[in-house]
Amino acid sequence: MAKNVLDLLMWHPKWDIEECVISYVHRGAQRNLKTINGSEISRLERGFIILKDGRSIPYHRVVKIVCGDSFIWKKQKKG
Repeated sequence: MAKNVLDLLMWHPKWDIEECVISYVHRGAQRNLKTINGSEISRLERGFIILKDGRSIPYHRVVKIVCGDSFIWKKQKKG
């Protein structure tokens, strides 16, 4: 689901991915979460977000996407 939302934000003329902040699970980080700015994204591949610095983030780790003042998407908890 995160991939579909990020694709929309990346390619739809209404949205600007560079104004977005993506939060994802990163074990060992404070509260096990890290964030990146949309401007750090190089491309979206089949299973991963590829950042300009070469790092990759699996889509299943994305938990929240916020663009400007708009809350766009939050991962649903299982159970």
